[in-house]
Amino acid sequence: MPNPGGGMRAVITTLRVLETVAELQPVGVSAIARATAIPKSSVHRCLLTLREAEWLTTSSTDGTRWVLTGRALSVGIHAQAELGLREAALPTMRQLRDETHETIHLSSYGSDHDLVVIDRMDSDEPVRTWVHLGARVPLHASCSGRAILARLPDAEVERLLGRAAGKSGEGGELERFSETTPVDLAAVLDDLGRVRERGYATNDCAWRPGVGAVGAALVDPRGRPVGALAISVPVQRYDAERAGRLGPLAADAARRVSAGLPPA
Repeated sequence: MPNPGGGMRAVITTLRVLETVAELQPVGVSAIARATAIPKSSVHRCLLTLREAEWLTTSSTDGTRWVLTGRALSVGIHAQAELGLREAALPTMRQLRDETHETIHLSSYGSDHDLVVIDRMDSDEPVRTWVHLGARVPLHASCSGRAILARLPDAEVERLLGRAAGKSGEGGELERFSETTPVDLAAVLDDLGRVRERGYATNDCAWRPGVGAVGAALVDPRGRPVGALAISVPVQRYDAERAGRLGPLAADAARRVSAGLPPA
């Protein structure tokens, strides 16, 4: 019979070992055991698990001492970047929610080319949209994603979407989420021209059925996209006319947040 409590304790123990290595690296098994009061045999198992997951490795100068890998360091860098993005965006998100009475989503875009929802300001309407924090957002099918793509060179867009189309396994088409999802690369590139002209992207149920949205990119001082703000609206309150009113609000909010972002 599985023991969920035992499994959770094992995870917590492993994380404590990871934190101790981060603090004391390069560090050996005995020192980790002393710092954590975890038996050396358990510490050793945790270290092997973390090495298998590519979070830790042994020092290049001393094979008995352990250090963080680039993967673990990357997570810390992303966490710090996302924290800064949240802090810069929060006041504007609150203002935008109060002005529109719709849900506001903040997404982060990083060097791994993933767009991830990292914060949400919920609508005060009884019928509202919802997406869980940590959700990965498709670049081609979402307004946030196309707002990001519009700030990238066409060659980079084609490379990103070409890779996404290859992963979809649909004969070179991009992944389809609904009847309105753009699955043809040429159609997406054509739409990006309109996004660049007006400063925001729109989405008519292309990612999530029943949800319309407008979104604008957040850019760092170099003009590189680092995230997006989106106003997410139930389809009952969304049409082309309302998208035309909400879009400039999203674009203006994104400009204000971008202006407050520190240099990379």
